[in-house]
Amino acid sequence: MRTAAILIVFSLFVACKGAKSPEEQAVIAQSKLYETNPTDSTALALVKALSTYIEVHGTKDSTSARYILQAARLSTSRQQWSQALGFYKMYLVQYPDRPDQPDRLAEVIDIMDKLEKPELNQVLYRAYADRFKQDPRAKTYTAKITNPDVTIDSLLKHIGLQMFNDSIYRLNEDMARLYVDASEAAVMANPNMPQAAEYLHRAAETARTLRNIPKAITLYDWIIDKYPTDKRGATSLFLKAFTFDNDLKDYVNAKKYYEEFLAQYPDNEFTPSAKFLLENLGKSEEELKQILEKKSKENAQ
Repeated sequence: MRTAAILIVFSLFVACKGAKSPEEQAVIAQSKLYETNPTDSTALALVKALSTYIEVHGTKDSTSARYILQAARLSTSRQQWSQALGFYKMYLVQYPDRPDQPDRLAEVIDIMDKLEKPELNQVLYRAYADRFKQDPRAKTYTAKITNPDVTIDSLLKHIGLQMFNDSIYRLNEDMARLYVDASEAAVMANPNMPQAAEYLHRAAETARTLRNIPKAITLYDWIIDKYPTDKRGATSLFLKAFTFDNDLKDYVNAKKYYEEFLAQYPDNEFTPSAKFLLENLGKSEEELKQILEKKSKENAQ
């Protein structure tokens, strides 16, 4: 009797393990539809199903990794280059230690070559050669580098210097967008470079200057998630809270991230500012100015 009960429990356990989530079932169904009828609409539906699975289940399990790669390749096959690059970036950033990283980065470079983005290509060639020195493709990419003496840092600085037009004191928005893209490409291609968090931080601040707030928040999250021990990790969490507060007027999320910052970094240089902003959440700049002036007078007395 006891043996029969154990067998029943075991069979139920196996059945539960084998059960597929609604999101995975949707992917399987859409995959079958695409296989029998590979059109733009069925491809779009499959990419949507894959994206939904990733959004619901996150990027921690092997199924998500497989689905991200499937979405990247499907997008590539349909020549949806921007979409494909987004999925490849997700894969490279989330799974930096997987042995297929050289292959995936080579696929990104192949797309960028098709798109003829010379500045971005130079960054990717250099990053690949630096990271995968022993890979046979490293020699091929090194041969494509216009100036063999340049480094990732010098490439980014060169782009950065072109962001501002000193004669008219205006931001060159095209070069600023290129700087953000190049910084992302560099860190995506070689996440272990010493200046990775710094490059992403500068890119985030440039994105904020461009008023591309979603991009800035994405870059802050990248730093927070992947470089939490770097000094930019704390700065990025504070700036994320401040961005929700000041730029988006989303005080619910601002409160959440200010509190998260204060819990994690009680002695940080931004701690007093975070406390002040949290206490006065939702107040206008004029109101904050008056509060600060009043405090200044009280301290002077």
